[in-house]
Amino acid sequence: MIMKKDFILEIGTEELPLADLRHLSKELPSLAEKLFTEKNLSFQKILSFATSRRIVLSVKGIPGYQSNELIEVSGPPKGIAFDKEGNPTAAAKGFARAQKVKLSQLRIKHIGKKEVICAVKKKQGKPASFILKTLLPEFLRSISFPQSMRWSDTKFSFSRPIRWLLALLGEKTVKFKFEDLSSSNFTYGHRFLSPGPFRVKNPLFYFATLQKNFVILDSEIRTILIKKGLKGKKTDENLVREASDLVEYPTPLFCSIEKEYFKTLSKKIIESAIKREKGIPFEDEKGNLLPLFAVITNGVKNEKIKNSYEKVLEAKLADSKFFWEEDLKKPFEKYGEDLKKIIFHHRLGTTYDKIEKIEKLATYLGQELKLKEDEIRSVKRGSLLCKNDLATQMVREFPELQGFIGRLYAEASGENKLTSQIIEEHYLPRFPGDALPVKKESMAVGIADRLIAICGYFIIGESLSGSSDPYGIKRLANGLVEIIWEKQLKLPLLPLLKEAVSLFPSTNENLKEQLLDFFKQRVNALLSQNDFSPDIRKAVILGDNLDAIRKKSIAIKKWKGTSSFSNSLITFSRVANILQQAKNRKLKLPAFRKESLKEEGEKKLFLTYQNIRRQLNELWRKEDYPVILEKLEELKPSINFFFDHILVMEKDEVLRDNRLALLSLINEELLKVADFSSLTTESTERKTKLATNEHE
Repeated sequence: MIMKKDFILEIGTEELPLADLRHLSKELPSLAEKLFTEKNLSFQKILSFATSRRIVLSVKGIPGYQSNELIEVSGPPKGIAFDKEGNPTAAAKGFARAQKVKLSQLRIKHIGKKEVICAVKKKQGKPASFILKTLLPEFLRSISFPQSMRWSDTKFSFSRPIRWLLALLGEKTVKFKFEDLSSSNFTYGHRFLSPGPFRVKNPLFYFATLQKNFVILDSEIRTILIKKGLKGKKTDENLVREASDLVEYPTPLFCSIEKEYFKTLSKKIIESAIKREKGIPFEDEKGNLLPLFAVITNGVKNEKIKNSYEKVLEAKLADSKFFWEEDLKKPFEKYGEDLKKIIFHHRLGTTYDKIEKIEKLATYLGQELKLKEDEIRSVKRGSLLCKNDLATQMVREFPELQGFIGRLYAEASGENKLTSQIIEEHYLPRFPGDALPVKKESMAVGIADRLIAICGYFIIGESLSGSSDPYGIKRLANGLVEIIWEKQLKLPLLPLLKEAVSLFPSTNENLKEQLLDFFKQRVNALLSQNDFSPDIRKAVILGDNLDAIRKKSIAIKKWKGTSSFSNSLITFSRVANILQQAKNRKLKLPAFRKESLKEEGEKKLFLTYQNIRRQLNELWRKEDYPVILEKLEELKPSINFFFDHILVMEKDEVLRDNRLALLSLINEELLKVADFSSLTTESTERKTKLATNEHE
């Protein structure tokens, strides 16, 4: 029986950022699995853990040796390796000698139409400890972060400086050097409560050692302990999880809030102040904020720390109360003048300049969305005021509350409810899964805001390069697309881009096409995130109607699961294929002429097309794509009969061109849904390339 051992790698670091901890939890196991597989080192299970100052990889069930590997080496052709009598030649003998195998071990292998000799050799697996010595430095270098740093003269970078390395396979230390560090069997406990170092006997003892020395490695256990310490109080689950990632030994500490601030400041402002201090606010059953919050310390709990947090929060709330009172002394609309001093981008002017463009584009959008005159007036007013809170002291202190503060100040200054709502809602969605604007007026301003920013960045050459997106252009575009999709807005993209681009003084000729391509890339990425296959995405991203693209994607995905899909796809692809042949031959098709139809098959196809087209007219208006696909499938018998009985590429050019023109009419209807030639069948998941039959 092969003895298997567990392996542990601990990377001790300085304090890791929260975002990197979450990144590691996704990346680490897949990276390790990839490397172990490449090195032919088997395992039973891979686990990863991370705290604010250590990254841990735990691999269960590693055998003592790599798996043995069979290696096949191809040699000379059979005709050279053996003579006519089948005896090995000098070439075969030399190949066998070079590969250190017997002549009897040589095999014949087919490579295409050729036969060659080959040698199959068994490569003995090396000890697991030896493989790990070379694998671990490679593993460390393969860990990437959105942002990393260097802390020595080497080129190696990491999220934060690495201070120690522990590597154990069973009870044996896996010794390797990495930069200026050497691995060992020592770990460290809690930074303050039990720092260490501590010698670790084996991987099982490692976990016990950490727990004994006030380090709880598993984030899920840390979260459970925090919840238990909070005694069932109602709070934000995300804040609890975030707090669990910031400490190694979570200890809740309850602090109080002066009730006088609840009279002046809104719930969101007080919550933001608490979150700034890494605190956790609490609500009662009705959702009202309690005069109480918790901080999660790293194993320390005393009155001095409690008083310190309370004093810091009180100072923050006192400042907020002052900002609130001072900001309200000035009518909200007057803050618009201050926007002339706030630079949006040094090459695009001030925020005030941006607002002027937003107001014009939002008005255009309001008209496109068929808003009434009074609603469009609200759009104009909301546009002009939507960024005014950026000039207030409160938003300078709490930038995450922009829009929300704007609504409160607008209401306090006597603006109507709709205008105030536009100011807050036009920022939505701020992130994937966020709430969406409720009012169409807010949607108009929100879309205009995003599009003006995107166009501006493209005009000055700040468009995307690789994964870099310093201005959040992808996020802006995703938000715009999400609004159009979820609210089913009928806003063709090309006219919208044309209107937006016209608001800038000078642009390059290809800008609209560049912007359209960029939005198609974003649509493709968003559809991919929603599990639409590559062939569906390629088939539907044709026009500029974003709402229709999504509806088509949903309909086609469902259609691909039906029993009729494969045969229908073959039929529709036959139409596209023969038209592509005509295009390749540079045939210019005339207008279709009914009177030029001669054969029964082509007349039958035209009548079917006419009948279905009449039925489709109403369905196109409703964008009822599932029913449209059903109707298009009714063309299938007539199309198949046509191809089976009619010679399309007739020598008579008049007949040929008219038949192609008829197929072109049918293809126009098909392309209104998708490019069916881009779709794949479920059984093969490869592009359908159908050979044209002899009649075609």
